[in-house]
Amino acid sequence: MLVKKIHIYKPPNGPAPFLDFMASLDEKARGKLEYALKSMALRQGRIAEPMVKHFSIERFRKLYELREKARVLLRVVFVFDSSGNIILLQPFVKRNKRDTFQALEVSLTMLADIGSRTDALMEYPFFKKPNCQEE
Repeated sequence: MLVKKIHIYKPPNGPAPFLDFMASLDEKARGKLEYALKSMALRQGRIAEPMVKHFSIERFRKLYELREKARVLLRVVFVFDSSGNIILLQPFVKRNKRDTFQALEVSLTMLADIGSRTDALMEYPFFKKPNCQEE
């Protein structure tokens, strides 16, 4: 089985936007999004619509959108690196069409930063519950 790594964008000073987004979700929504990410990493199921959308506009052609529905419409803009690994960029809750466009613009900025900094990515910490206390 081919397992791909999932990386998340980490700005130079401050927390990773994706980790903040995940922490803001309720447990059910977080679980659904984690399951979708695991499915993508394991390459199980289809990586096509409706779960994943590939943008066809030239400016955004390298970007994809992971789509999940909980009580709200959860979206994560991502790209594939040259090895086929997944890089999660801008997460958001879709309330209107402008939300997607704004997330795409932010994602392009993140991609430019990733290209200029070697420490702009971190591996996504799967299987860790945010509020677990170690004994």
